[in-house]
Amino acid sequence: MESPPSAPQSPPWWKKAWAWLPQIPPWGLPLALLGTALWLALTVKDLLDLTGPDYIGLHVETVASSEKAIDLAHSFFAAHWLLLAQCLAPALLLALLRGRQAALVLPVFFLCSWLFLWWLGADLQQNLERSLRDPLGMLSSPLAYFAKLGLIGFLILSIPLLLGLYFRASLLDRYLVRCFAVPFLLCAGGIAGIMITMDLLNNANDFVAAKFGLGNILLFYLAQLPQILVTITEAALLLATLYALGRMSRYNELISMMSSGRSVARILAPLLIFAAWCALAVIALNYQLAPQADRTKEEMLKTSGRRAAARDAKGVEFNVPYRNRQDRRNWLIFRLPYDLSERNSMSEVWVMQQDPQGDPQTMIVAKRAAWNPVLHTWTFYQAAVMEFAQNLQLKSLRFEERLPILEPWRETPGSILSDRLNPEYLGVPELLSYLRTNASLPARSLAKYEAALHWRFALPCRCFLLVLLAAPLGIISSRRGLLGGVTTAVGLFVLLFFCSAVLLKAGEGLTLPPAVGAWLVNALFLAIGLTTLWLRSSNRSLPSLNPLRWFSSPP
Repeated sequence: MESPPSAPQSPPWWKKAWAWLPQIPPWGLPLALLGTALWLALTVKDLLDLTGPDYIGLHVETVASSEKAIDLAHSFFAAHWLLLAQCLAPALLLALLRGRQAALVLPVFFLCSWLFLWWLGADLQQNLERSLRDPLGMLSSPLAYFAKLGLIGFLILSIPLLLGLYFRASLLDRYLVRCFAVPFLLCAGGIAGIMITMDLLNNANDFVAAKFGLGNILLFYLAQLPQILVTITEAALLLATLYALGRMSRYNELISMMSSGRSVARILAPLLIFAAWCALAVIALNYQLAPQADRTKEEMLKTSGRRAAARDAKGVEFNVPYRNRQDRRNWLIFRLPYDLSERNSMSEVWVMQQDPQGDPQTMIVAKRAAWNPVLHTWTFYQAAVMEFAQNLQLKSLRFEERLPILEPWRETPGSILSDRLNPEYLGVPELLSYLRTNASLPARSLAKYEAALHWRFALPCRCFLLVLLAAPLGIISSRRGLLGGVTTAVGLFVLLFFCSAVLLKAGEGLTLPPAVGAWLVNALFLAIGLTTLWLRSSNRSLPSLNPLRWFSSPP
């Protein structure tokens, strides 16, 4: 007797919701036009309000000070750019929910364009003046700053470009990208999570002492994100490449692709394109944002009020001595940050002026000091000024809340820090400024800064090299081959790091030219990667790395 047919099971609720989303009415364009009109009306209204009599005092301040005018323009821009996001959020959300495949490219492009313009306005307001007049008194490099803007713009606006390339790719290319993307995101998220967890445990006492809430902690690690991404991208690319290609090889999927007439280079083309994009993205982050991450970390840690926490941070120098032999002035600065500003200034500054015999003539002990990059003048705040007689007796003592130095002193913060600036925490614009300012110094003194400048670009290129090395080794035809390919790839990864560290130090010590020390390993491993890809493409066996097999006779 036949059993009655079972009732068909209803699909889960999330599948029903996913199938229902395309049935939403296409109101994206009307909502976008309505939001834009609302934003324009509110912006014009606020502009008219600024011209009213209630803001006369503000107008006087902006006319008297260009900084006040810039701050006002930036605050107005930031507020109304956020208002634009709120007005267009319903249309964008509807477009993202209804969009499928290529239809997603346009809303993602608008979202990325908004993010880039918002970031561009904030960065120009904060760093444009610094790029034209270096706060440390060194020769500025404005072209290097504008190059940073272009790199960050590429990083943000390339997201819809990659999305469009993915939807225009063939079915096999998209399948390979999906097989690679999942382990890459898991590896990147896992490694980043481990790093953040360890750092959180290390700084937990500082967060508790500073009464940091969840929002402040999130902002703290968001500021560290560029440095974290620069650190973990290489390892994530290597592990994801080996896992994805090894899995596809075990299920004979790569052999099926080759049987369809595709070459090995054509199969690996999507991974190599993504690796090249990762290299350019890491260049954009490593250009200036990643070196500045440690300075931001120091700024947030010092708010805890614990001097030990601030001392452990980077991007700041403590107990900096300096002697100006020509003008007979001795300096001692307790805290001198790389990023000088009104909120981040020098503190506890001692300056002693000596007479020709070397005896102290005048001494200034100030709570903090500021250097004006426009007028090239020093100003001391909450200062005690002591004058001495020839017999070293104190002649006078006076206190000044603000003590400007009218005569031009030769010292600049850059010259005081010249021997202690750590190139590891300097971006490309700062490194170029240092090299231009101190071009007269001996080559050995400048070598580590030249090596660091080349390393800012050589390090990201390893993202592409690792995929170029790992991809041919990940294509295997047996489990034994999988183990050998993974072992070889990991060994080359370790060798790449070891050789890079050794040759970079050789460049810093002028054993090799700095450019050669930074780029030589990349050139060698590029040749190895291209050779490995050629051998795999021509279906030739890769040379064994086992020395016991080098002398064995062929079967």
